[in-house]
Amino acid sequence: MKVNSYRQRIIPFITVAFLLAVMHVTGHAQQIPNFSMYNKNHYLVNPAASAISERIPVSLSYRKIWAGIEQSPSVQYVSTSMLVAKDMGVGARLFNYQAGPLRKTGIEGTYSYHLALGQSGMKLSFGLSLLLYQFHLNKSDLFIEDIDDQVFFGDEQMFVPDAGIGTYLYHDDFYVGVSVPQLFQRNIDLKSDVILQQKQVRHYYLHGGYLFDAGSDFQLEPSILLKFIEAGVFQADINTLVTYREMVSLGVSFRTSDAVAFQLGYRTPDLFVGYAYDLVISGLRNNSFGSHEILFSYTFDNFIRP
Repeated sequence: MKVNSYRQRIIPFITVAFLLAVMHVTGHAQQIPNFSMYNKNHYLVNPAASAISERIPVSLSYRKIWAGIEQSPSVQYVSTSMLVAKDMGVGARLFNYQAGPLRKTGIEGTYSYHLALGQSGMKLSFGLSLLLYQFHLNKSDLFIEDIDDQVFFGDEQMFVPDAGIGTYLYHDDFYVGVSVPQLFQRNIDLKSDVILQQKQVRHYYLHGGYLFDAGSDFQLEPSILLKFIEAGVFQADINTLVTYREMVSLGVSFRTSDAVAFQLGYRTPDLFVGYAYDLVISGLRNNSFGSHEILFSYTFDNFIRP
């Protein structure tokens, strides 16, 4: 009886511990989710990339990670940014990550300063993001053997402040940036009979790209995103995007130890709609149908007109 009682209690916590490890992840202990179409919204990886446009982009995205695996993670966000003065911008993002009974929901506010470098059109920006998010464990969604065990009634939740910094050098033809999210490295603990902990470790991003004219109708944009996590994890995204008449785009990406991603996009002067499919190449490839991502973005005129 004691063995059965122990197993009834520990099996759900093993499930939760596993979900904590994979929540917001597409591979190898990374705590911040990958986005295959981050190259259409650099604000996702660098706060200094907010308000780099004279107009106001509003982006909405949905990403389903590892489709076909029960309770696999999903991610949703809405983001925007704008110039509020000649050299100053602000940004905001609402996000929700969920994996089974675990959810992380939060808000991000960003300030950026943009410095013109001579008359070349090149600019250097600096960004600071402040975040507040909630970790939430819905214990009623756990699969348990003893439905009368009081340990698994109710919810567990924790509010966490955090911050991120970045710098971004950009021009019409190229960009390069460095950013560091999860500066505070807070410890997340969801307490019941067992303490479930996950330390939020710093991530370091280096990203860049160049835009080439390839004939009169085509543009070619190779780019790269390098990620280093203090837990000792390294990952690289190597991307190529081809755009026809500034309207239709096709792209392919290789994400080390994770996936090969394909993306398709359609753009008008104000609207962008895109879809990306990740073909899993990690150890989950035999269990997953891949990952799916949808991006919708609409750009408004800046009503402040700095």
